[in-house]
Amino acid sequence: MMEDRFSILLFRTCAVGCLLGIVGRVYFLLGLTGYVGNSIANLFVAASLVAATIFFLKAFIGTLWESPRVGRLLWLAIFVILGTELTLCLVPPTARDELTHHLAIPRLYARAGKILEIPMAPYAYYPMLLDMLYTPWVYWKYDSVPKIVHGLFGFMTGLSLYAYLSRRMNVVYGLLGFFFFISVPSVLRLSHWAYVDLGTTFYSTAALLCILRWREEKSARQWLIMAALSAGFTVATKPNGLVAWLLLFFLFTWIAVREPEHNYGRILSECLIFGAVGALPFLPWLIKNWLQTGNPFFPLLGGLFPAKTEIEGGGATYVSLGVFAKRELLYGENWWQIMALPLRLFFFGRDDDPQYFDGVLGPSLILLLPWAFKGKWLEEKKLLMSFAILFFLYALFLVDLRVRYILPIVPPMVILFTYGVFNIYLRIRRPIYLFVVLSCFAAFNGYYLWRYFRHVDPLRYATGQESRTAYLARTLPEYPAFQYLNRELSPTAKIYLLFMGRRAYYCDREYFHDAGELPGFLLRAIQSAKEPVDVARRLKALRLTHLLVRDELLIRFLRDNLKPAQHRLWDAFTANHLEILFRERGYSVLQLHD
Repeated sequence: MMEDRFSILLFRTCAVGCLLGIVGRVYFLLGLTGYVGNSIANLFVAASLVAATIFFLKAFIGTLWESPRVGRLLWLAIFVILGTELTLCLVPPTARDELTHHLAIPRLYARAGKILEIPMAPYAYYPMLLDMLYTPWVYWKYDSVPKIVHGLFGFMTGLSLYAYLSRRMNVVYGLLGFFFFISVPSVLRLSHWAYVDLGTTFYSTAALLCILRWREEKSARQWLIMAALSAGFTVATKPNGLVAWLLLFFLFTWIAVREPEHNYGRILSECLIFGAVGALPFLPWLIKNWLQTGNPFFPLLGGLFPAKTEIEGGGATYVSLGVFAKRELLYGENWWQIMALPLRLFFFGRDDDPQYFDGVLGPSLILLLPWAFKGKWLEEKKLLMSFAILFFLYALFLVDLRVRYILPIVPPMVILFTYGVFNIYLRIRRPIYLFVVLSCFAAFNGYYLWRYFRHVDPLRYATGQESRTAYLARTLPEYPAFQYLNRELSPTAKIYLLFMGRRAYYCDREYFHDAGELPGFLLRAIQSAKEPVDVARRLKALRLTHLLVRDELLIRFLRDNLKPAQHRLWDAFTANHLEILFRERGYSVLQLHD
């Protein structure tokens, strides 16, 4: 009966996540037909999220009453983390991808009243399941709520780990896995940002755990359907979910083939069901991109699907370089540093530093691995480890190695960590030593949260001692420039953002930016011009009226990329066709004249 109770909790948690995925997909279809901003559609999304939150809170509170004393200490620690994350969610959005993508694109949809094509932003063509759940709140100008929504997916991932581990062992180990997942530093950091990585992590974990349950009860078709749907919503959340989908499909097929009682017809039918049901969640995005660009995976796989849409602007990239050559070129790393990347990822991660993976995982996830592969459920442990290793290798060889890109490996690693604790406890003579080690791991994560909380300093804003404007001006150096153009420029103005990192969320005027980090459009306009007025005409052709510039970076870029004659042409253009309206903290607003 205990096993049944935790199986039901796991199934319901996965089902709630899939229902939210269905809500996001329905809103996406409505948005394509012009219903962004429709009161009924927006309230439908809001009500669904409130219901999912109530489900989580009810299930989480329920874990308290069934826990012994040690479990209640873990529950209290989880509760403190949830309260801290909720407080951090209250501050206005300041994280980079919030301002460039996950809130900025929904804001453009909210202004237009529909989901529209945005050629200057290639990431606008990515699957945007969670972004659809954010859009109503952006429309209502409650932009702290998307942070809570993203955090909810992380908390439900912890709940699914609790259900799985409690069924395998007991509620103390379930809460231990819950705690150590949500206290991983990168999870702590992402839980109050309106990103999508925790959504990808939830859906991939739900699919993986449902596959493991299907492995036990192959006659229960609901686990197969839930696994396939969850895998599909992984893709619908973020492009790297496609790799997770392929790995999950491979693991599913591997399990099906290895069962002696399965004939080839049954294996084929089950694989077809998994593939067909798993494709449904992300199929609308593929169709949209195919109709708009000719490439269903745009802007990816351009070699296989020549697109009819060109990305406006552009910039140089290192995409043609392998991961080892790239790290050697960018960071000067030698061969042994590159070979040690898997270990360095867990021991030397650092926030806001791409060389050190732009995030922190901590060593706790791997230090107990040698003890995990003992005792029962060895085959499941191998499947969990296989998924983590294969997904990590994808990130290592195909994309820049950043912690949030590989976050789906964290839940299986937490499960293996908990198994390691369980096996050590069964064999150790003095459990106090194990308790001390776990306390050190928890202290490491707790110290990270405490230090980060002090850095963000949300209490002054949350208690009304600091206004929204003051907070943003303190945390975003470009915000005063945005304030000026929002306040002083005509509503018909169109702004060219130069070296703003595409952080356009706080721009209330129509804007344009290059698709890459570098201003390729401006560079081509200068290089092709014969007279200064030609540059002005090229900018005016896009209806640009003003420029918002980070001065130092633009000066350095033009100095490095223009020939002497082109420099003189640019100087003449700035003297005759640009007027400085505002300059503060290294950012300038310039008016463009004919």
